[in-house]
Amino acid sequence: MKIHDTHSIACLFWSPIERICKMQETGLYIPLDDHIEIYCKSAEHILCQQYKLSVNVKKESQKETGTEAINRRMHPRIKGNYNLTLLRLNESGNAIGDHPSLANTLDLSSEGMRVTTRELLMHNSIIQFHFKSSFPSPLKSGLAQVKWCKPTGNSMQYMAGVAFQSNQTIQAMSECLSARI
Repeated sequence: MKIHDTHSIACLFWSPIERICKMQETGLYIPLDDHIEIYCKSAEHILCQQYKLSVNVKKESQKETGTEAINRRMHPRIKGNYNLTLLRLNESGNAIGDHPSLANTLDLSSEGMRVTTRELLMHNSIIQFHFKSSFPSPLKSGLAQVKWCKPTGNSMQYMAGVAFQSNQTIQAMSECLSARI
């Protein structure tokens, strides 16, 4: 199973339609064409001075408010409750078991999602997901790797964080979520 190549991921905060950087919470930042090609449209966005400055400001703010450990994500999470099914796969990519398990999203980001399910998902295992709602075609289904899984307060539920494994899924989710920011 090939893990996604992060070198082709555009910055979540770049708005190609408006041609502005949405990372700025105050004011307006309109990058030059060279900057857009080098940083905004590639995984190199993490080297952008605006991006670094914003991340550092947010980290300092989190330290001051005591939320640093809670929100340590590079990409914002968007709350959303969507029904989906999860199917565990073996190393060969074949389904494990006869039936997919039901799950719900808690939140989504450009690179993954947090879900709840009744099935324990093993760390680093690969799952196939399928949304039941009307998601755009590239987001309707795909592969994800389980990054963590733990029981919730309800002993019959688990919460898991999964990372998308396809550049197409990552790019499509990034575009979908950019429209909501």
